[in-house]
Amino acid sequence: MPDTRDVYAAEDLFAGWLDDASRTPGEPLRVRVGSSLQTFEPEVEPRFSDPAAAQAYVDRVLAHLTATGSSYDDGTGLDRAAVPVVVRPRRGRSRAHYEYDELPLRGVMAIPPREVGGAWSLRAAVVLHELAHHLCPAEGHGREFRTTFLRLLEDIGQPVQADLLHTAYRLTGLDTGVDGEDRTLLRIGRLLRQAERTTNTAERDAFFAKAQALATRHQIALAVARATAGAEEQREDPAYETVLIGESGKRSLARYVRLVLEIARANDVRVAIYTSNTRVTLYGFPSDLAVVKALYASLVTQMVADGDAHLRSGAHKADQRQVWDARRRRWEVRPVHGSTARAAFYEAWADHVGERLAAARAQARATAVAADAPVADGPTSTELALRAKEVEVVDYFGRMQREHDIRGTWKGTASAGHAAPGSRDAGTEAAARARLGTEQAIDRRR
Repeated sequence: MPDTRDVYAAEDLFAGWLDDASRTPGEPLRVRVGSSLQTFEPEVEPRFSDPAAAQAYVDRVLAHLTATGSSYDDGTGLDRAAVPVVVRPRRGRSRAHYEYDELPLRGVMAIPPREVGGAWSLRAAVVLHELAHHLCPAEGHGREFRTTFLRLLEDIGQPVQADLLHTAYRLTGLDTGVDGEDRTLLRIGRLLRQAERTTNTAERDAFFAKAQALATRHQIALAVARATAGAEEQREDPAYETVLIGESGKRSLARYVRLVLEIARANDVRVAIYTSNTRVTLYGFPSDLAVVKALYASLVTQMVADGDAHLRSGAHKADQRQVWDARRRRWEVRPVHGSTARAAFYEAWADHVGERLAAARAQARATAVAADAPVADGPTSTELALRAKEVEVVDYFGRMQREHDIRGTWKGTASAGHAAPGSRDAGTEAAARARLGTEQAIDRRR
């Protein structure tokens, strides 16, 4: 079939990269793409002792897809992720195989066991390839299948492996139908949606630090591409976009703005703030603006949910202050007002999440720079490209400030942390638990 040979070549390349990564755990994987050397830190690939272990893995993957609402509609309204898959041993050793049964309704995956020389197939890269056939109604290895395989890796919390596979497809001349920039934003969006939907803490595989690391790697790749391309080839120029924070009079707008600022700092975006705190205008490269908006939409949802839970628990009542009772003409000790506790909680939450995003960004940048060679005993070419990008954004923001007559410095509102230290500490603890890690839902128990 068309594309089959190229798909197998790409996935052999992908499997080889995963093998290289497994031999040097903890070290970034370096892959040459054209004239540049890209770094990846792929998630650990599960391996299996026999087809029965592969069956258990497939069951967990399908259960995870169903639990997180990752539907794979076959066009008739049937969710293929809800259809069971049976894994059986295969007599031949040279290939794995998948077929779809309608009576009973199920998928059947045939994997050669180790005894007949099938050790090569007892790995997630092969099993997930066959599972992608189950989830994709189209036959063969065309664009729809490849897009399904990439999405499957993303949906089970392996976005870096998806990035690697996407790179392998492109190196072998395959078009996935989605350009690199859009696919990165799709991955980030799926990670954020999973973080919001997942309630089982043992299955929190889509976390914000992973999204930030993906965003940073994408930003670095674009910066290097801009620096090495001719002026006529540069596809992206700085731009600005206004984002609604909330309607006038709504509580906590300044704390929402604070969260936007923390996210923007981690993504090379400058911010102008309306005096009412109802809107902000973001200045930077369009791909970075998209990342900031996606992160903010998800993080603010989580921050508000954590704040609501804190107030419902009544823990904020432990914070007390002296209040003058005019009727009784005496000072009384009372719990702080709920709005004060919420403000303190939000402030600490935003600050701590900002620190975690910044740490994820710094680590991703350091990894990329370390993989680059110095230029004449000076900064690496990646460092130079990143500096050039930052200068371009700063210059653009300065020009927009002059053209739009933007003046003054945002001072926010008075801190509520001193009035509600317990809520401030609770906000920090909740932010530390926010979905910012890199745990894997599938095979986490291993």
